[in-house]
Amino acid sequence: MRNNELIGMSVVLIKNGNPVFEGNYGEANRELNLPVTDKTVFRIASISKTFTAIAVMQLLEQRKLDIDADISEYLGWKLQHPKHPDKIIPARHLLSHTSGIRDGEGSSDFSQKMFTENLQISELFQPMGKYDTDDIFSSEAPGAYFSYTNCTWGILATVVEKISGKRFDEYCREHIFKPMELEADFNPAELRSFDQLAALYRYENNQWTAQVDDYNGQKPSERTPKAYAIGSNGLLFGPQGSLRCTTGDLIKTIQMFIHGGMVNGNQILKKETIDLMLSDQWTYNGSNGDTWENFFLSYGLGIHRTLDQSKADVIFPGLKMTGHPGIAYGLLSDMYFDTNTGTGVIFITNGSKKNFQYGKNTTFYQVEEDVFEALYKVFTLF
Repeated sequence: MRNNELIGMSVVLIKNGNPVFEGNYGEANRELNLPVTDKTVFRIASISKTFTAIAVMQLLEQRKLDIDADISEYLGWKLQHPKHPDKIIPARHLLSHTSGIRDGEGSSDFSQKMFTENLQISELFQPMGKYDTDDIFSSEAPGAYFSYTNCTWGILATVVEKISGKRFDEYCREHIFKPMELEADFNPAELRSFDQLAALYRYENNQWTAQVDDYNGQKPSERTPKAYAIGSNGLLFGPQGSLRCTTGDLIKTIQMFIHGGMVNGNQILKKETIDLMLSDQWTYNGSNGDTWENFFLSYGLGIHRTLDQSKADVIFPGLKMTGHPGIAYGLLSDMYFDTNTGTGVIFITNGSKKNFQYGKNTTFYQVEEDVFEALYKVFTLF
C-alpha cells in the first residue's frame, strides 16, 4: 500500500474455499475520518457485470430467456447491427462482449443525459437517431469479434426488467442479494450500510479529491426518474459497473461459484449454469478481438477467464482463474477464483497518488501485480 501510495485498500486470500487472510488499510473517507474495514462498502466497477450475468442466467434457468434467441424478442424493439442486418444479436453475445456493439461517442452522451431526460435505451440504438454515431457498431458481425463494452449491459438489465416485471435493482435485491445475505445493492439509496460507503478519490494538485460516493455521511437520494417505466432503460442502475458491496459480499460470491451455485443454504444458480458461465465463449486467436494489450485473452458469460500466459494474464503462476476486474473514478478492483482448488483473491483500492501503470511481468496494473505476488507468498505458506 505504501509503495503504491494508495489512500485505502482491502485484500482477501481464499484457500480451499475459505478466507485465510483478510487485510484492510487506510481511509475509506478522509472527510469523515472513516477507516477501511471489512464493513466498508465499495463501488466495485466492472465486477458488477458478473452479478448482472447472474440475474440473466437465473432467467435462463427458469426458461424465460433463451440466450441464443434474438434479444429483440424480449426488448420489444429491434436491436440490429446496421452493417450485418441478417445477423441476430442474442444475449450470449452481449454477455461475452461479442455482439459487435462498442462504447462509442453516442453512448457516452446518452449516459450523461439519461437521468435528467429519462431516456429509453432504445434511443441509443435508433438508426439515424440523436445518439447514433459511426463508432457504436464495429465492422465485424455479431459473434465474430471481442470488443469490451459497457453500454450493452444496459440492454441486458432492460431485458431482466422486461421479463421479471421488476426494476433491475429490485430484481437483484430480491433474487440475488437477499438470498446470498449480501450488503450489496445497485441503488446507493437502498444501501443498508451507506454510512460505511467508501469515497473514490483522485490525487491532483497535491490533494485528494473525492470523485464518487462522497455523501458526507448522509443517505444518498434516489436518482431514478419518478416517471421511469420498468423495462425502458436498465442502464440507469449501472449494471455494467455501479454495484456497491463489501469484500465479505465478494467472498460469498466466490464461495457460491466454488460450491456450484449454493450459498447460505440457497441455490442461487444450478451447477450446470455456473459451468456454462465459466466456459469458453471467446478465446483470442490472434485476430478475433481487442485484447487490451493481452489482458483479455478469454471470456465466458459475464466472466473474465485468465489463461496464465507469461507476460500477460498471470495471477498465481500455474493457475488459470476466472472472475472480473474493475476500474473507475480512482478505484481498482479484482475478484478472481479457481473452482477446482477453491482458491480466490479479492483486491480493492479507492485511490492512488500514482497513475496506474501496467505491471512489469503481467498486463495487470503494477499495484495488482504487487498484491498478487504478496498473496501468492502467503498462499504457499498454508
